[in-house]
Amino acid sequence: ASSCALLCARPVAAVDSHQVLFLDLPAEEAVSQDHVGDMFLKSDLVPVWALDGNLPSSLDDIEVIVTVKKKVDKSMLERCPKLKLVAVAFTGFDHVDLDECNKRGIKVANVPGYSTDGVAELAFGMIFSLLRDIPYAYNHLREGKWSWKPGRELKDKKFAVLGTGAIGLRVCEIAKAFGVKEIIGFDKRHSPEFLALGGKYASSLATIFLDVDIVVVNLQLTKETKGIVGSKLMKLLRPDSILVNVARGPLVDQTALAQMLSERRFRAALDVYDVEPLPADDPLRQVPPEQLVMVPHLAYKCEESLQRRLGVTLANILAYFSEHPQNIAN
Repeated sequence: ASSCALLCARPVAAVDSHQVLFLDLPAEEAVSQDHVGDMFLKSDLVPVWALDGNLPSSLDDIEVIVTVKKKVDKSMLERCPKLKLVAVAFTGFDHVDLDECNKRGIKVANVPGYSTDGVAELAFGMIFSLLRDIPYAYNHLREGKWSWKPGRELKDKKFAVLGTGAIGLRVCEIAKAFGVKEIIGFDKRHSPEFLALGGKYASSLATIFLDVDIVVVNLQLTKETKGIVGSKLMKLLRPDSILVNVARGPLVDQTALAQMLSERRFRAALDVYDVEPLPADDPLRQVPPEQLVMVPHLAYKCEESLQRRLGVTLANILAYFSEHPQNIAN
């Protein structure tokens, strides 16, 4: 069915149907717009598409907004008088104005845990890219060269995770399988699962940054954690240390990070940034390639995880209208 056909189907929807405004496709490129529309219509959820940013002239009958990363702010909420639910097809929901939703009695649902394996796996892909200089060595070989310097093993390194939730735990499990010497954690909530893996919690972030070889950031972005990895902590890292951020860009002071990487104070791997897409003139783009591995926020972006995300997003909406809501964030 075409998008037009889906919209044309709206007038004959069931009497108890609900209009759903799509700001993003829940599974991005992994599942087509037509297929998403068919899935929702079969559940008496009528799709209203605004994927290009152009909102319909009237949003008076919208009861659900589906977003991945597009903002849902006060001005958007004001245009949707019947809105009951913001269904975030993502784990993070810092782009939704929770305070305004709470004032209006609007629930916000998210999709926790859908990309746990994908994010953890990419973290190690980037770690090995730095330990063995894989991208740099690839370009070296493409230029017709051969001789190469020794790399470093992951085994017996001191390993730290900031955040021991589901992704942090998966990162620790993989690290343990690779034989790291020690796993240090930092989190306000101490996880029994982390301790069962042999992990130890540090009382201070400074202790971690002074002592470990690799730090992986997995924290949720909140008012308290924004900028938690600042210049003073990064100054404690050694030239052979590796800092990995697969969580949220604003957890790390990106300006200080770019400066210190350019000074070769340590090395880093990034999947997330303060502003996305990363601006063409961002200082990170000028960092020497051997100091930094960057990818365009794709840790979560696996076929399996995106399909899983679509399924949970639809389930969250259906659960809400069945009066047994799930995955509510506010």
